[in-house]
Amino acid sequence: MPPFTLDAVLNYRKIQEDIAQYRYAEANRLRAAVSSRLDDELALLAGVLREREERQRQGVAIIQLLFYEERITYLEATVAAMRKTLAEKEALVNLERENLLQKSRERQVMEKLRDQQNKAWREHLNKKEAAMFDEIAVIRHGGEKG
Repeated sequence: MPPFTLDAVLNYRKIQEDIAQYRYAEANRLRAAVSSRLDDELALLAGVLREREERQRQGVAIIQLLFYEERITYLEATVAAMRKTLAEKEALVNLERENLLQKSRERQVMEKLRDQQNKAWREHLNKKEAAMFDEIAVIRHGGEKG
């Protein structure tokens, strides 16, 4: 059997793995961005809640209290939406990780096949070389007797 002839397939598998790796990294980056934005919104919400409590202790006009309540309601809705988005991004990260693992396994299988074929080819060549040397030795040895 000749040396590994599926180089194009192996190269394709490597390209697919590289693409999967990029997609996984991008999904992670997007998840981190959403997580960071969620942290910012949570901090903002906590700040508004503290400010409202402080104003209530000091005495606040009803119109200002309504403003705080509307702001808090808006921020809570934003936080809920961002938590949902974060869950979706985490699911995408998991999906891309599984895809990357699959592509990596496919490439490893092809590399193992290549290594096995190349080893078998080297063994074949070594046997042919040994047979040729044996034949040369027989011819030389036979030529000395005659």
